Amino acid sequence: MNRLMVFLTVAFALAAAASCGGDKKEPEVARTTGRADMNKTEFYYPPPNPLFKLQGAALDSLRLKKKRFDITHDEYWEGEGGVLGNKYFEVWYPEGETTVTHAMYIFEELTPARKKLEEYFGEAPEDLFVIRNTPEIDVYKRVTGREWWYYSEIKGDTAVFVPVYTLYKRGISPVAVPHEYYQWAVRKMTRHGAPRWFEEGIASHLSNEGDLLLEQMYEFANDNLSMSPERIEQVLQGEEDKKDSRIAYYHSYRMVERLVEKFGEDKLKRSVVLIGQGNTLDQAFTAAFGADYGTVLKEASNFAIELPKRKK
Repeated sequence: MNRLMVFLTVAFALAAAASCGGDKKEPEVARTTGRADMNKTEFYYPPPNPLFKLQGAALDSLRLKKKRFDITHDEYWEGEGGVLGNKYFEVWYPEGETTVTHAMYIFEELTPARKKLEEYFGEAPEDLFVIRNTPEIDVYKRVTGREWWYYSEIKGDTAVFVPVYTLYKRGISPVAVPHEYYQWAVRKMTRHGAPRWFEEGIASHLSNEGDLLLEQMYEFANDNLSMSPERIEQVLQGEEDKKDSRIAYYHSYRMVERLVEKFGEDKLKRSVVLIGQGNTLDQAFTAAFGADYGTVLKEASNFAIELPKRKK
């Protein structure tokens, strides 16, 4: 367990360092090897071991899914865990008899998400999106510095997740996994030029996260749910307080929904493309929506949150 935590910490630190360089990719050696020697700083390939002694239908199912998702990178290390990868995704998972199945679940969420992104924007990033699935909540918290409710941390091209089985047990993996991919993709497509609320809102819009975000608001039904655009952006840059963060997430979603309702999907798509082409927010929003960023932001945030009464 200690070796795995060291590996995750080092890999996450490398991803964070790479993210500081804009679109600069991580070094190939750091991205593909994945384990760190306890007494050395360089990365290396450990000797491959058999994945699992799976039999019958379970093994056949895994083989079929590997073919379906074009998985060409498949390794497992006893006591460490393994990795599954194809051209677009790389999923690292901890040791255990079912964790490889959880890794396959992630591919089942990511593959249609990428297809949807291509259909929506007409393109999708070619870069490798890496998911590292931690074995325990405590490991996730130590590696990322985040609490359990913040289920994934993205740095560069890597997203570190809470144990994926917890997302499946909570029934939110079909939303949570695609959301992180969409947010990463929008960040890549806009070349880090979009405000955080815009990234979050589009990711929630594409992953159909509205019902989940609304449900989370009921925990704070007796609190003030209003939040200014400036405060939303500030909260999303830190994301340290659960209440403020979840309110900001919901506002971001509603703001993008407002843009779609008022201007249409095509203009939302165009704004992403224009930002990615190097235009300022004022230039991109004026060309896409017909008004500068401040004016569009004011229109997008012109709503009040009213929670519908729950059915008994």
